[in-house]
Amino acid sequence: MGILKVRSRSVAQAESQTSRERVIARSVRHQTRRLAMAGALLAGVLVPLGGVLVSSSPASATPPLCSSGSTTSSCSSTGTLTLAGGTLSLTAPSSFTWGATITGANLSLFDATSADQGYTVDDLTGSGAGWHVTLAATTFTNGTHTLADTGTFSTNGSVSSATATTAPSASCVTVGQCLVPTNSTTYPVAITTAASSPTPVTIFDTAVNSGMGNVQIGGSAAANPIGWWLSVPALAYAGSYTSTVTISIISTP
Repeated sequence: MGILKVRSRSVAQAESQTSRERVIARSVRHQTRRLAMAGALLAGVLVPLGGVLVSSSPASATPPLCSSGSTTSSCSSTGTLTLAGGTLSLTAPSSFTWGATITGANLSLFDATSADQGYTVDDLTGSGAGWHVTLAATTFTNGTHTLADTGTFSTNGSVSSATATTAPSASCVTVGQCLVPTNSTTYPVAITTAASSPTPVTIFDTAVNSGMGNVQIGGSAAANPIGWWLSVPALAYAGSYTSTVTISIISTP
């Protein structure tokens, strides 16, 4: 009977040990799941929703980069657009024309030809550097007599007054397809002529990041067409006076 009691006690001890091990194992598994869920919450993979853990992973992950010769159901690649800058150019009047009859009084004359009352600038550089337009003119002469180099030639944005301070209108040749220039030139602009190598003066300018695209300056139908003005003294000699007028466009304001 003693031996049987000992053996029964050993079996009971073994069963108790096994039970404790199961409890410990369950506890370890429970703790492991808790740690895993905590890590998922921190990583943003799982979010609590009404007491239930729901995955917050995006519906579709970013596909891998495509590689030459690879076969896959989805991959991503890079698209590249390269734009080369074009040119900066000016289309100006091919000539300027004034005409009057001597009256014995000083004359203030503007070029009444519609085609002469504007010009276009095409800034296709894509640089946004800005630009400015200059004009230089030689002395008006009829071969024998000349008009004064100072105070004879000027320009502004008016065909009604040589002294108007209005700037010429500026607009897009095609609506919405240019950046209208921001002009800081003061008008009227006095143009001093010279027999040779006259000094260019700025007659229109643009600020940086303006004036890009196809731009119309002035124009006979514009609110402010370009006025090209000549001041002729009362005692001027009759004849046909000519001058070489050079209009240029230069990059940067």
